[in-house]
Amino acid sequence: MKKYRYSPLTLDREIRLLKLHAGEGLKELSGELVNFPLDRTPPFAAISYAWGAPQPRKAILCSGLKMETGPSLHSVLLHLRQPAHDILLWADALCINQKDVLERNQQVRMMGDIYAAARSTVIWLGEESDEVRMAFGWLRRFADGAWDSISDPGSITRNQAEDMLQAAFGRHLITAFRHIWALLGRPWFARKWVIQELVKSQRPLLVVGRMAPLPWSILACWLNFVESCPKVKEIFLVFCPTPVETGSKVLGPTLLRASLLMRIAVQEEQLLLFLIARTMEFRCADPRDHIFAMVGIASDADRFDLIDYGSPMEKVYQQLAYACVSDSMSLKLLWSLLYCAPLNCRVHSWLPNIDSVLEDRNGGVLASQFTVQQYRDYNASGDTVLQAHLADGGDVLKVRGRIVDRVRLLGSDNRSLGDARIVENTFNGNDEFIRNNLQTMARGRWQWIEECLEIVKSSRTPNVEEAFQDALLGNFPFEQEAPHRIAVVKSECATQMRHFKLMACDKGNASWLSAARASMSLESSYLLQSIMLERQHRRFGSTENGRLGWLPPIAEEGDFICVFDGMELPYTIRPASDGRHLLVGECIITGLMEGEAVGSSGAASDFILLQ
Repeated sequence: MKKYRYSPLTLDREIRLLKLHAGEGLKELSGELVNFPLDRTPPFAAISYAWGAPQPRKAILCSGLKMETGPSLHSVLLHLRQPAHDILLWADALCINQKDVLERNQQVRMMGDIYAAARSTVIWLGEESDEVRMAFGWLRRFADGAWDSISDPGSITRNQAEDMLQAAFGRHLITAFRHIWALLGRPWFARKWVIQELVKSQRPLLVVGRMAPLPWSILACWLNFVESCPKVKEIFLVFCPTPVETGSKVLGPTLLRASLLMRIAVQEEQLLLFLIARTMEFRCADPRDHIFAMVGIASDADRFDLIDYGSPMEKVYQQLAYACVSDSMSLKLLWSLLYCAPLNCRVHSWLPNIDSVLEDRNGGVLASQFTVQQYRDYNASGDTVLQAHLADGGDVLKVRGRIVDRVRLLGSDNRSLGDARIVENTFNGNDEFIRNNLQTMARGRWQWIEECLEIVKSSRTPNVEEAFQDALLGNFPFEQEAPHRIAVVKSECATQMRHFKLMACDKGNASWLSAARASMSLESSYLLQSIMLERQHRRFGSTENGRLGWLPPIAEEGDFICVFDGMELPYTIRPASDGRHLLVGECIITGLMEGEAVGSSGAASDFILLQ
């Protein structure tokens, strides 16, 4: 049988829709591709799905000619096909000529508008299973009952949360949690392109097999609830069947991705670099799609002309960087991707290599990016304005700034303390083995705290514990968003430190367990552990001028602390040859976060060359 050949799209805003012919059972799929101007399409449904494995190829007749598609899309079409009437659908793998680079570029630029034009979006999660069928039921019960009475999710108390869970799930709480995890584990939730597809959709519907669709809004209610109630989230994570994905270093990446989908879908203004930085743990076959997939939903998309599948990855990086050097927020977000990357794994010291970030797909990006924001939490540069331009053919970035201090003493790289694989291994054994492992973790945490306290002492600070608490909890973004929660953490911090010490040092089972329970019972427990996890992805240090702060994992003693004009954060830089410097990464230094260094004596502004 002859293969189908695409006819060119002749209009600028023209798309193809698949008219899927009526049929049922396992009868061969057939249809035809029909061209329409995007602003004059008849009602159609767009399909959002995970491409999955390309083999074995499956056939579909298109205008009587043979077309091939992957098994995932073939399965979607079989389930959506109606027995008595044709339907109009849009699916990227069939409606775009994937072999025509120019057409692909044009259609990908329009994808957000295509999903916005669709009457509904079918979010295909795969074949039916008992667990997912039950999950749909549990989520409907939760949304229709418990959630309806909540006007402000952020104000839900622990008692209210427990009542809501009881009302929705009763004595079947654990079973319900496991079923919902089975739903969230479907491959669709990990795919990069679904972010844009969801955000742009008028009416997104979760579809599994031939079950009645579940509106996305119902799942979003559950995700919002879990994220609003730390104790519920903690319990929910306990029943995750795969708390640590293969090679991952963070707990619950499945929930992190689903929650990000929920948040991004409701935010209105989102900068391209913010979207890129926050979504690096989503998956796509082509690394360029980590950038291209976000352009369509970025509020500043007009600044970027990036989508070109004919351009190699390095050229895409360069174009992205060129557009960032005139905007301090975009530059901050771009540099946030440098945080954990060794200098030899970057395009330039000031330009991240997304390929190298993706090679280390272990959750480190999620762990280090969860505090990245697209607004200014700090103001290290005061009222100065970014002055930056490219030199030496684009290899060097020339930025005005001032060197204000130098790293004197650095603590250890303690990122391993936040490695979720340790947590996972902790619970593989009998009670005695588990207790010993938990105490080993507690000792590691206390050794980290003691090392930090020694660094504080070396800076000749009068009140060591208070100075460390200020460094740990001060200058933290949550303080502006949730001042009450941070105030509670500060008031309970000294008590928590005593519990941490007992958990690390007491050898008796009863005293250790008592300290652990006392720590977990405090209101500050979850947030303090989250703050400490974020800090453990940095290195604690002191400077020659007696400042304390948190520096990049790859920082070295002797590195300079620099405040660039117009930039929100201080940065660590390292001397290189010919008067140039290497950008090491962002840092958080007490006494430098609110413009204190700008205008101070001995800190003159000059252009700094970053190579």
